[in-house]
Amino acid sequence: MKPKLFAFDLDGTLLNSRKELSINNIKALKEMYDLGCVVALASGRIGSSMQQYVEMLESRVALLTLNGAVVYKCASDVSSPVYNSPLPADYADFLIDYAHDKTFAINYYINDKLYGLKHDGSLEWYDLYFDQTRSEYEYITSFSHFSGKAPSKIIYIGDPEELDTIEKHFRSIWSGHIYICRTWDYYLEFLNINANKGNGIEALANSYDISMDNVVAFGDAPNDIPMLEKVGLGIAMKNAGPDVKRSARRVSCCTNDEDGIAREWELIKSEYFN
Repeated sequence: MKPKLFAFDLDGTLLNSRKELSINNIKALKEMYDLGCVVALASGRIGSSMQQYVEMLESRVALLTLNGAVVYKCASDVSSPVYNSPLPADYADFLIDYAHDKTFAINYYINDKLYGLKHDGSLEWYDLYFDQTRSEYEYITSFSHFSGKAPSKIIYIGDPEELDTIEKHFRSIWSGHIYICRTWDYYLEFLNINANKGNGIEALANSYDISMDNVVAFGDAPNDIPMLEKVGLGIAMKNAGPDVKRSARRVSCCTNDEDGIAREWELIKSEYFN
């Protein structure tokens, strides 16, 4: 196995706790690209929120956006995704109806845009999400005109204890039909059952005719598990949770605040590229 494609989760993995892409990690990703490897950013974020990091790399970068629901071969061309697996409309409509008069916020993603509905209970949660991701919202007065449409995904943003209860409820009625995941305590995400980073990275690898045995992926959160399990070398960050570490072939000796990606790259480079 010689790595030909590298995929990186952003928050908690490639980025430090201040949401910064360090100089050492930038240098590592540029070296991968210069050696002929495909470099991919894999996040639950919308593509527009990921572009700020693409610009820092100054090289051709692939994007797994919205937790793998929409995958682009090149960040500079988002007109033709190599993978697109939207949430079926009947589930999306149900989630909107369920959230009516609730205090949490809803993120609704469709056509590479993020929509939100402001009310007294939602404002603090939208501020929280923006502070974490710098994703730009288009605020609307009603989700009614999205009825019957299939979004890329929907997120409930709110109090973790409330989301714990909601998650348990939806897992009991939709298990095996919809992909439900937590990317942070405050986020409960709903996607197509086939929309995950594992399927997304496989689609990207196939578009380059790269075997999955030649793919390396890094992650720290539960939504990274499908990707870490599917690739040839899945590496969990030191700061990852126990389930994530068990799903990986290797656990890094460093956290995302210790330039873990750059440190791991030095090991991989010495083993495969020298």
